[in-house]
Amino acid sequence: MRKQHRRENRILKALIRAAAGAAAFIAALVLLPMLIWWRGQREEPQTDEQVAAIMQQEQAEPLVIEIPEPATKGTVTIYTPDGAVYGYYGEITINSDGSAGQDIDIVCAGYLEGFLEHGEPEYTEESEDSRNE
Repeated sequence: MRKQHRRENRILKALIRAAAGAAAFIAALVLLPMLIWWRGQREEPQTDEQVAAIMQQEQAEPLVIEIPEPATKGTVTIYTPDGAVYGYYGEITINSDGSAGQDIDIVCAGYLEGFLEHGEPEYTEESEDSRNE
């Protein structure tokens, strides 16, 4: 008889817990929309003019992009496979940068300096053959 009462008590406790959980869930479903509605009622109604004024205040300042004048003087440095370095100094005109599929065309009006960066260039059979011809 006692075992039956204990079993009934456990079942009754489980049912009470389930009912309490369901009641809390239903209360949350009702109270959450009421809270949202109540917060909306406390705010002042805004006219279209007020909304436009607020939006105008919140807009960022316009972005200003300044494009500098292109430079015409500079340096073009050429590194050759044999270690020589050549530098063209003076006025540089880029007729074609190759972006349209054409060959790259750069005109350098100035002076040329050249020097060997890593000592004497290495001599290979190809360079010996080209010198003997």
